[in-house]
Amino acid sequence: MVAPIENIGIQTSKYCNVAGLGILIFDYFLTLEPEIRWTWNRRWNITRILFVISRYMAFVAAVMTSYAVLATRANENCSNFGMASNAIHIITIVSSEGLLIIRTYAFWRKNNKLLAVLLVLAVICIGCGVGLTDFVGGLLAVPANPSAPPTSNCNFEASSSSGIQYGFLAAYEILLFSLMVFKRYKDYRDCDSRLVKVVFQGGVWYMAPMIFISAVNALITAVVPESYNEMLDLPQIVLHSVLASRVLFSLYASERDELEETSLQISTFCPT
Repeated sequence: MVAPIENIGIQTSKYCNVAGLGILIFDYFLTLEPEIRWTWNRRWNITRILFVISRYMAFVAAVMTSYAVLATRANENCSNFGMASNAIHIITIVSSEGLLIIRTYAFWRKNNKLLAVLLVLAVICIGCGVGLTDFVGGLLAVPANPSAPPTSNCNFEASSSSGIQYGFLAAYEILLFSLMVFKRYKDYRDCDSRLVKVVFQGGVWYMAPMIFISAVNALITAVVPESYNEMLDLPQIVLHSVLASRVLFSLYASERDELEETSLQISTFCPT
């Protein structure tokens, strides 16, 4: 029986991901009271659906990643498990990005043309990111040696091509960040509304660390040995979920009487 290869890189990645699970659980209990107060009594709409997916799919992703980290699975084929885990990771990140899109759309006075462009670009980024990652990963894969003894593909590491999808994610978040900043200083420069400040600052404080961790992930997967490139796999999911939830809670808390269930009424922030 061939044991999975263990080295410093894989162990470092395991520690970082298990720590991510602990942070997710800790933050959940810290923010459970705001969740009950601001979301449980609201009717279901696209914002609440995205919030629930972002908040609770992160736990599914965390459990699957932790299992991949801790389980010993020598001479097993983990391809199906890996694809399922990757799909859940993508769904969690996309739902969190969806909350950012809604916030940006609202901040732009519910501009439908902008929303259509953002949605199209999101689909392009997802398709290109996932497709190019798989394509380049196939080109970089080392052909299996038929005469070699059987080995497991369950090692906790990924191809260096994974940096491509993180690059697309960072680029899209930079776009949303730029749109928020542009609109803030173009139309809301002289506006003293607390809600405008909360929406803007919440978006900035959410996107800045996400852009940073996406860029770091892209750099890690492109530069360091493959045994290290899953180091921020779960931490990135956790950061998406944690910050998206906190920003939504702060929005509801800051302007409970002026927020509609379905969207942020930016037109009521300041006189036009």
